[in-house]
Amino acid sequence: MANPKALVYEVNLSLPTDVSADYVAWLKDFTHEQCSRIDGFLESRIFRSTSKPGNLRQHEYFTVHYIVRSQADLDRYLENHQKELASAEKTKFRFLVTSRRVLELLD
Repeated sequence: MANPKALVYEVNLSLPTDVSADYVAWLKDFTHEQCSRIDGFLESRIFRSTSKPGNLRQHEYFTVHYIVRSQADLDRYLENHQKELASAEKTKFRFLVTSRRVLELLD
């Protein structure tokens, strides 16, 4: 992260295992597109959780990190885009956003 004021906007997701392969393919395109069209969204990374409790194996868990240039850019996104994008393909993939958070680099 070259910009010391840049933030990580983290989105955690849960979805049924039976749609996870299709979802990952869609998510890669979706996150790349968001970074190219939303001002201040510089890049994204997608992570799959590799540890899950035995009773949760029917779901896959993913974390998306968006690198955002500034708090002002994130605020603008939350005000103007987040609601629309949060519902993108939600019905098709039956995913659930389990949490969101913002991480600030300290050093």
